[in-house]
Amino acid sequence: MTIIFGSLFSGIGGFDLGFERSGMRCAWQCEIDVAARTVLTKQFGKPIIEDVRNVRRDNVAAIDLVCGGFPCQDLSVAGKRAGLAGERSGLWFEFRRVVEELGPKWVVIENVPGLLSSNGGADFAAILRGLVELRYGVAWRILDAQYFGVAQRRRRVFIVGSLGDGRAAQVLFESEGLFGNPPARQEAGARPAPTLRAEFERNRGLGQESEIDALVISKSLGSHHGRNDLDSMGAYIFEPRYARNGRGSPDIIAPPLKAENGQTGKGDGAPVVAYKQSNQVPAVGVRRLTPTECERLQGFPDGWTAGQSDSARYRQLGNAVAVPVIEWIGRRLMAVRP
Repeated sequence: MTIIFGSLFSGIGGFDLGFERSGMRCAWQCEIDVAARTVLTKQFGKPIIEDVRNVRRDNVAAIDLVCGGFPCQDLSVAGKRAGLAGERSGLWFEFRRVVEELGPKWVVIENVPGLLSSNGGADFAAILRGLVELRYGVAWRILDAQYFGVAQRRRRVFIVGSLGDGRAAQVLFESEGLFGNPPARQEAGARPAPTLRAEFERNRGLGQESEIDALVISKSLGSHHGRNDLDSMGAYIFEPRYARNGRGSPDIIAPPLKAENGQTGKGDGAPVVAYKQSNQVPAVGVRRLTPTECERLQGFPDGWTAGQSDSARYRQLGNAVAVPVIEWIGRRLMAVRP
């Protein structure tokens, strides 16, 4: 028997897609942003409540699980850290009210790691206390999306509550070395994220152009770096690299996507990628990732947010959860439910 869930602060449906992929079924969603609701309607077609303050027992279907990532702006270490006293992150108390009114068997919450230290830890304690008072056994864990099959560093804290017992810990914790277990370093046993080079090779093998193309460097530079990736054009193909606007050490794993990456004048730190400008070498440039590439970094299908401005898509994807992480949690939860 499947688990029926309701989704708060749904955004563009990262929780919803991940849980549906794990075998659950979404009953309803809640999202205040008009553009994001357009995406939800297109992709899911479920009833949508516009404001979390209007989610009541008498206007939504009964559910087994409620999930969501309440706004993080007041919790992030990059913000002013007003915590749960802030206007946005203070919506946690509406989340708790919904849980109290609906009484689901399961609760799943996502937020930034800054939640753990906000207000000296008092805000995180308030959330745990709020769930315990409602008779939920609680477990929490920080999970990084790069260990779940997407090439993005994205550390988020996940809180799972199970009504009346301690099964929440069985959802978030597993034997060492299994898929999804995020060790301190990638080589310590987790399945590695796909690289840009792997995507290029896959698309080239299919006779397609890759949206993320290869970095082509001259033979002399290639020899200097000790690489022997000579392709059919006689040029050296190197692993494309993400960077932070050209600063810092480039890497095959992107830095976290942010909502402000698409805003004019606020894109500092947005991930960029090295690419080839032509078949002539050396011909190296950098560019910002496209919205489609950002969809891939979050685990959404290509075109999930299409039909809007690029800035709206960047903002929505920067606010989203990484779908494969949610799918993993969903499968774990389905396996331990009674």
